[in-house]
Amino acid sequence: MALIGTIRKNGWILIVAMALALGGFILMDVMSNSQRYSAADVNSLGKVGDVEIKRNEFDTYEKLVYSEQQRNNTYQIRNQAWTYFLEKAIVEQEVEPMGLGVGKEELLDLQFGLNLSPIILERFKNDAGQPDRAQLAGIKNAIEQGQFSDQRARAYWAVQEKEIVKTRLQEKLINAVSKGMYTPKWQAELVFQENNYRRDFAAVRIQYDAIKDDEIKITDGDYEDFISENPKLYTQQEETRIISFATFPVIPTQQDSAAAVESVSKLKEGLRTAKNDSTYVLANGGAYSGLYVPKNQFPATFADSAMNKPIGSVVGPIFNDGEYQIMKIIDRKSLPDSVKARHILLRDATPENSNRADSLLILLRSGKERFDSLAMKLSQDPASGRDGGNLGWFANGSMVKEFNDLCFLTGEQGKLYKISTQFGWHIVEITGKKFETGDLSAKVAVLGRRLEPSKTTQQAVKDRAVALIQQAKSIAELESLANQNRAQFYATQNLKQNDFNISSLGAGDDVREVIRWVFDENTKTGNISKEVFAFSDPKGGYFDAKYVIPALKGILAKGKANVATLKAIPEAEAYVKAKKKAEVIKGKIQNASDLAAIASQWNSRVDTLKAQNFLNTNGEPRVFGTVFALETGKVSKPIMANMGVVFLQPLTDIAQQPMPADMTLFRRQMSSQAVGGMRTSLMKSLQRQYEVQDNRFRFW
Repeated sequence: MALIGTIRKNGWILIVAMALALGGFILMDVMSNSQRYSAADVNSLGKVGDVEIKRNEFDTYEKLVYSEQQRNNTYQIRNQAWTYFLEKAIVEQEVEPMGLGVGKEELLDLQFGLNLSPIILERFKNDAGQPDRAQLAGIKNAIEQGQFSDQRARAYWAVQEKEIVKTRLQEKLINAVSKGMYTPKWQAELVFQENNYRRDFAAVRIQYDAIKDDEIKITDGDYEDFISENPKLYTQQEETRIISFATFPVIPTQQDSAAAVESVSKLKEGLRTAKNDSTYVLANGGAYSGLYVPKNQFPATFADSAMNKPIGSVVGPIFNDGEYQIMKIIDRKSLPDSVKARHILLRDATPENSNRADSLLILLRSGKERFDSLAMKLSQDPASGRDGGNLGWFANGSMVKEFNDLCFLTGEQGKLYKISTQFGWHIVEITGKKFETGDLSAKVAVLGRRLEPSKTTQQAVKDRAVALIQQAKSIAELESLANQNRAQFYATQNLKQNDFNISSLGAGDDVREVIRWVFDENTKTGNISKEVFAFSDPKGGYFDAKYVIPALKGILAKGKANVATLKAIPEAEAYVKAKKKAEVIKGKIQNASDLAAIASQWNSRVDTLKAQNFLNTNGEPRVFGTVFALETGKVSKPIMANMGVVFLQPLTDIAQQPMPADMTLFRRQMSSQAVGGMRTSLMKSLQRQYEVQDNRFRFW
């Protein structure tokens, strides 16, 4: 009590104490963020040369430009957005010294004029795929009249203008570079000759598999020789890392299967006696279409029952598409196989449009107006409106439910109807029905319970993965133990810090967690993760579909390759091994001047290739370069090719096609090809000229 009294008398002490505590908490949070971002601006997503990419601008762009549906593929969208900001920064810095820009009149033309930007052409097109001039005119008028009041629309248009300017400047930059490209006559003549050389030759190939791995010994010196011969082949533009990983798939057990069957079986009686089938199905997690479906559209497991069981009966459980399902037969009818109809659409199901539709019906039924004329003038479905509202023939289920039910169930041919759908008010006339098969269609209600692993099953698999981590002391042991424990073992391609996809694991948040571990500063070469990574069901189920144990196999540092990085690159390791085997093969050749003798010694054969030229090198430039440099009849020295050691012998002299007197057309073709290649590679080439700081990994 004395303490409480003291606090009451000195309340200011409590206030100061609370302020200090709160300040300490805030300071701790600031320090934590400072450490996380390595003293960098927490709003800095990256920097390209002198241009900074801000996180808030990036987020705004992503939310405005990409729809909710597109943003479900989050990482791919962010990658595309990053490419946009990266290229925008490069283009702006490149064109400024050149004096290139986009003026106000040019920008208006790109948005609303005759020279529409590719961005406008893609985003503002009608149902026929043409530019929606009416919509663009409306937007232009709203901007000019100061009526463009929707805040989000204005923000979207402002961001889009920047995209249009970037795209136009990039095109100007590419055009400027292309103007400087030139194909000299001598180069055209040389390429023409190379493409039109023809020669027959014989060849013998000795595969590297002829030498066993234990016959060679690879040293660091072999890798150093490889680097000397190929100093820039494996230069890294940024650090990459190679991982191996074991995966434990989570497979439902017999007990899980029995539980799913029991769960759906409990719903049978309720479905059979339900007074409202759709309500019961939706209340129990099912989906109800209410459509009549022909037999050939039912799963094979249900088709016969749907057409033959008594109305009202419930069939199942039957396993179909990953679920144990039950089906109630509600009704059967003989429906048209296809229907032909026409309509007039008034977009948006407003009361005003309802009244307009009533007025149009009066005009049509009185005969004062023709259906096709009104459709062409008033229908807001441009595709059918141009054809008098004609929708052509369509199958059952191809339209929205209200429209489909009218055409296939309740509507009569030749009569006019007014219906409302998600698109607005329709005036509909059924102009034809085809009954080709006479088969029945059934309306059914289906409920299912997906076969999923239980918590017990998931935990059992995870326990196996944890046990493997505790046992494996090296990546080699991880692979061996994985094979013994019904796990799968994989090696990956090189991973970059901002990657979001790993082959065989897919893409998304689960993969990003693995990559974050891979690039953690505390993860060293040879490390095996102490954590088991859970991967959720890719189909959206609320369970773990697999468990993953990653291990860091190697780090390929930014810059020139060294021995350590080459050992972590499978292609480089394979090349060095092949070169050592080639040396062994060369040392064992007994008669290097006779192809038949070489083939006999190595249990190979002599192949003859007719009329070969440089267009058919098949990835073997050393082989074909030697063919056209060698004297006729002479056997080549051994050539280290991709799949083995090759010996060649030209059989004919080089046949050449006469050089055309006028090379203008050929030179033009070469220049066009060169420009085409430049258009696709210019931005990547320019990117290498800039220092790019990419901080995305700090945020995602």
